[in-house]
Amino acid sequence: MVNYTIIKKASTSAVDILMCSDGIIRVMFKKNTEVTPTVFKEMFEKFNELIEGKKYPFIYYVEDSSVDFTAESREYSKQNELSFPKICNAFVVKSIAHKLIANFYIKFNKPTFPSKLFTDFREAERWCKEQAKI
Repeated sequence: MVNYTIIKKASTSAVDILMCSDGIIRVMFKKNTEVTPTVFKEMFEKFNELIEGKKYPFIYYVEDSSVDFTAESREYSKQNELSFPKICNAFVVKSIAHKLIANFYIKFNKPTFPSKLFTDFREAERWCKEQAKI
């Protein structure tokens, strides 16, 4: 059961971005996507267009298990994580492989903003609302 409506939507070649009435930005990586620095740059530009300088919690998830983050993209993301304001980052994963990769990424890169990994979307939403005090 969805408890929000979509206020704004943007898309890139790699993601669909939803600004929702519950105050959370949801970012879905599309099927068969290779995430490169160019993909992240395009995505960050879209984020800034949508959020208009305001801070939001973000939930990232994949449409399926066919998303590949290159080493260069992870480095680009880390170097540019302050390029748009945010409250927190929640990552929702379903596969064990993505869970291992995401856990490693969070521990290794030590994000500037609160970041947490989830296997349940509702738990991610609750955590984001708690972080934002929505």
